[in-house]
Amino acid sequence: LETAYVGHVCLTWEALHSQYTQLGQKISCNPENPTCYNQCAQQYQQFQVLLQRFIENEPFEQGTRVEKYARSRNSFSKLLQVPNVQGTCSNAMEDEESDYRVLAPDLLKLVEASILTFYAFLRMDKKKAGGVRNLFGSQNQMATPLQQVQSVAEKKVLKLKELRKKKSFKKRSWPGTHDEVELLFSLMDAKVVSRVLRMAKITKEQLLWCEDKLRKLHLTDGRFQRDPSPILFPC
Repeated sequence: LETAYVGHVCLTWEALHSQYTQLGQKISCNPENPTCYNQCAQQYQQFQVLLQRFIENEPFEQGTRVEKYARSRNSFSKLLQVPNVQGTCSNAMEDEESDYRVLAPDLLKLVEASILTFYAFLRMDKKKAGGVRNLFGSQNQMATPLQQVQSVAEKKVLKLKELRKKKSFKKRSWPGTHDEVELLFSLMDAKVVSRVLRMAKITKEQLLWCEDKLRKLHLTDGRFQRDPSPILFPC
């Protein structure tokens, strides 16, 4: 159950990042594009509402995060399901006689809001004391590689948090510069990796995935560089 949850979290982040990037590229290439995204906007609003509802209800529900997620998915199948960005031509919208048109820049704002809500979701998935970690399905076997990756992850998280403080980074509002956006995405990458490393059972392939993700975050002399290319999580 935990593997399914963590896999879905990883996939959701990759999908959100991909949709944000693709939409941003479309806007850059054609700022005056008349394509309308009304239906897609509704889907992103639903994505955000379901996620926000989960965040608000979680403190009052019993069980672990994974158990709460499983119950919520049974009730709301679209929880953490990222909409695919698809638009319709302006002529089609005229036929529907819509009073309001959602253009690409408007949709981008909704995607940004969804990313911030997902970041809040990640931050609330906190470490529980007393958990037993198994690597490759065994309690003591090959503990050293896991500890090494955890150490690298913790160091990078600390450096990213230091950079966040220097930039007066606000968690609940969208960053104002490209560098700050990349810092936000790096923090989210690190959060996702940290969650994978907290799994009760982690396979060799999943540990290698964590290593690959961490290698894409380069932090030296107070500067950072992030490789945005996606890596699918091995469930």
